[in-house]
Amino acid sequence: VKDDLKRSGLALSGGQQQRLCIARCLAVEPEVILMDEPASALDPIATSHIEELIRVLKEKYTIVIVTHNMQQAARISDFTAFFYTDESRTGQLMEFNATREIFTNPKSKLTEDYITGRFG
Repeated sequence: VKDDLKRSGLALSGGQQQRLCIARCLAVEPEVILMDEPASALDPIATSHIEELIRVLKEKYTIVIVTHNMQQAARISDFTAFFYTDESRTGQLMEFNATREIFTNPKSKLTEDYITGRFG
């Protein structure tokens, strides 16, 4: 992307657009980066590039990722929080722990059901 800084973002591929957005974010030197579905609608190769970039960036930045992709969360996150919205549309934090613990030994049945694909 560094060679295409003057080009319109619309001329870039989906993965390049996502990397451009991340580069623009880094330009302001944030302490925390919030990513909402950072690899949604990307092909597997572009997704792997984004995930590798996140692995590198998390050494310097706090990165919060919102995703419905459980496999991706398991691959790239250090900690995982599971939020659930009930019938009244009130969101609650159901569980927070190290990612390995959440995925191998969830404390909440609701968390286990979600990460195993029983609902969601």
